Amino acid sequence: MDTPETESLGELDLAIVHALQIDARAPWTKIAATVGADAATVARHWQAMSEESLAWLTGWPTPERWSTTTDVAMVLLDRSADDQVIERIAGMPWALGIDDTSAGFLVLVAASSGLAVLGDRVRELEEAGATVLRMDVAASIAAEDSSWRLAVLSRSQQRVMRQRRDDDGSRAPRPEVVAEVADALDADPRMPAATLARALGVSEATARRTVDRSIAAGLLRLGCDVAMPAAGYRRGAVLWARADDVDDAAVRAQHTAQTHRVGVLVGPAPLFVCVRARTLTALTGIERDWGEGIEVVDRWTVLRGIKRNGHLLDAAGRTRGRVPLTW
Repeated sequence: MDTPETESLGELDLAIVHALQIDARAPWTKIAATVGADAATVARHWQAMSEESLAWLTGWPTPERWSTTTDVAMVLLDRSADDQVIERIAGMPWALGIDDTSAGFLVLVAASSGLAVLGDRVRELEEAGATVLRMDVAASIAAEDSSWRLAVLSRSQQRVMRQRRDDDGSRAPRPEVVAEVADALDADPRMPAATLARALGVSEATARRTVDRSIAAGLLRLGCDVAMPAAGYRRGAVLWARADDVDDAAVRAQHTAQTHRVGVLVGPAPLFVCVRARTLTALTGIERDWGEGIEVVDRWTVLRGIKRNGHLLDAAGRTRGRVPLTW
């Protein structure tokens, strides 16, 4: 089946998305001042992108939150799985992401109740009709889509968007509180503080402070996702590598602009890096930018994204619905 062409987003559209990636709850007036347009124009462009499913607001499970509560595995499924099987798996709330790759379907599976539960969930993939080729448990997640940004706004524009109220030095909210806030903001990350306060049963000031502290601690990240082909990123790859110091290699890999996911797995090629680029010829330069001491031993091409951060994607990379994440 041919992949439908996706109309490319304009410069202003991409600037708005970049601003929302930095601060999804920023007032339209702040975003407008940053991108050099008036608030009404910014709101109109966002409405058009949203209605066309080319960009959407979302709450991301961050590496910091995962490190405190979650076990993660990368699971490779045989390509013989048909559309119905993949659709059933995409509907599972703990299957956070699915990519159709040259090696098979790569599924990101999460569990918060231990490795035994993680194993049970992989068996559920088999019960759904898939053939599991391999399962790699993550020792750590260094970077996730929550930290990936479009390269549109200048450094000074980004600094303006990052400006927040001063940190009062209070401790981060408890994990269960962060989870409650994330659930409340799931449908609308720009939900007004007054509405969020009613949902949480707290005062408006407490609701606003809890969101700010959760974000400052890295336990909650509210941002904006985009149909990658519309943003010019029509190619993706999963790279597997070895290194003398794998943790240092993970840090170097995550600082490459094209990288959107980095982890250290328990396996013979423990470093995995997911990248998105405009052409596959960029891979050589991406790997070179990592520096010495990293040996890439395998490369998989991403044929299409099927699910990302709970959002179901169509063949053009647009959101077609979302499965609320629970794990």
